[in-house]
Amino acid sequence: MLTADAAARWQAARPFAALGAGAIIAGGLVAAAVAHHPVEHPVWMSAYLVLVVGVAQIVFGVGQAWLSGDVPGPRWSAAEWIVFNLGNLGVIIGTLCEQFALVLVGTVLFALAIALFLLATRARGGSRRGWLMAYRIVLGLVFASSLVGLALAVAGHMR
Repeated sequence: MLTADAAARWQAARPFAALGAGAIIAGGLVAAAVAHHPVEHPVWMSAYLVLVVGVAQIVFGVGQAWLSGDVPGPRWSAAEWIVFNLGNLGVIIGTLCEQFALVLVGTVLFALAIALFLLATRARGGSRRGWLMAYRIVLGLVFASSLVGLALAVAGHMR
């Protein structure tokens, strides 16, 4: 039986875990569909779905639910979920349609979502301090990778 605190934390993590798992499956299906005739954008999209929309979303959502001093409220979690996934949608559609402005907007939303995840874990210490540090490092690395992706999009846009 879950404690009330554990149940609330699972409730906060559930939307991130559910969509993240779905994205991993979708990425695998895209990879399977293009395996015999790989094309750049679908191959990239498959990796993005698995690694960012899937794995990163699960890590960010479950991590914040576990590491936050207070359980993130439903409005906060919903805002993060919406901003994170709208950002990812903008990056994916912008890349597939070669629309730099959409990639830029998606990246800005994605960065905002990372800031929200960071803010949700700001007041935690104690026995989970090491996990919290690791979580924040992962947030930073994923943020940095989004800047690299944006730089690549700029380079492609300027060709």
